[in-house]
Amino acid sequence: MRMGFFVACGLVTLAVGWKMFHRGDSGSEAASKSPTVSRSTSRAELDATIESDRQKVSKNPGDGAAAVQLADALMRAARVKGDASLAIEAEHVLRGTLQHSSSDYLARRMLSVVYLSQHRFAEALTEAKAAQKLRPRDAWNYAIAGDALLELGRYEEAFDSFDQVMEHRPDAGAYARVAYARELQGDLDGALRLMQMSSEATSRQDVEGLAWTHAQIGNLYLQQGRLDDAEREFNHADFIFPSHPYAMNGRVRLLIARHRYADALDLSRRVPTTPESLAMQGDLLTRLGHLDDAENVYREAEQVEREGWKQEQPQPGALARFLAERGRNIPEAIALAERAASERQDVVTMDALAWSYFRGGRLSDAASAIQRATRLGTVDPRIRCHASAIALSQREAVVPDGVTCDLLNPQG
Repeated sequence: MRMGFFVACGLVTLAVGWKMFHRGDSGSEAASKSPTVSRSTSRAELDATIESDRQKVSKNPGDGAAAVQLADALMRAARVKGDASLAIEAEHVLRGTLQHSSSDYLARRMLSVVYLSQHRFAEALTEAKAAQKLRPRDAWNYAIAGDALLELGRYEEAFDSFDQVMEHRPDAGAYARVAYARELQGDLDGALRLMQMSSEATSRQDVEGLAWTHAQIGNLYLQQGRLDDAEREFNHADFIFPSHPYAMNGRVRLLIARHRYADALDLSRRVPTTPESLAMQGDLLTRLGHLDDAENVYREAEQVEREGWKQEQPQPGALARFLAERGRNIPEAIALAERAASERQDVVTMDALAWSYFRGGRLSDAASAIQRATRLGTVDPRIRCHASAIALSQREAVVPDGVTCDLLNPQG
């Protein structure tokens, strides 16, 4: 999956899990219970499931159970392999099932996750709200709605939705989503506790999900400066699911935190190619003094991001942030960031807008935007560094060109 530049969390690709689905019309709402994993989610099993369920769905597009299981496997494979076409296939599979049975609740519910993975947050919210009406006791739907609302920057509504999640049988995915909400508010200890609860609630057979969860825990430890704890979590994730890209990216950031830039560059070249991984390589090459190589990699990163817009939802805010942070085409960065902010006002988009304005010398606009980016109390070092630089420029009349944030180790 084309991850886009520096996507904050990755929750949008956290799928339903390998559930034994119970269908029926009773009031027990069995489908809202936590997932029961029926098979391993190793690379080999993911590939086998995709092959098997593709055949089932091809023979019977109305087979909702096979369609949902196939969509889940495709979503996981998309994030493991960095292949956006698999998420698109998941959408087509679910739409095909719903054409045969528009009342298939589990297929419709899974479709909302696919929309999240494609950054189609308004559509994901619409599907989740519709599913809430069908199954008001299913915590899943409130978690998906909360996720979409977070990405749209509608935080009060998102937090209300997550309160509903915790009142209804929260599962591993629900805990992870609420953890991200805590992280956005600067409560890293609370986020860690919830991510650990997510790990405990994940089936031991769900090795892909476990690896993802341990990588997220490692990232939280990194933010706290607990490097040894972060290393332990990344190693655990790699042991459970070798070469999981989220764990590998975490280890790249860990090496950077330890100032082992050459080792970080070597490892970054082994992760799936995404705009983010390429941007990181460019930053490392710059730090190591290979400026011509860095420029070539930056150009490739920008090209991959733009080409991805042909098959996935454009992410103008992500590209704006990439350009602004590296001083590349600031007028376009401002235009892209303004376009993004017209659709969503989450903290990352507002940070991209603020830094684009700042690099363009629009200090008053930058100050207004960064206030929106920091309104929840985030401790994200990049956002805090941008906030400090903007405040310094306003307070001491320092020109933007004289203030920078370290791309590899920003200090807020």
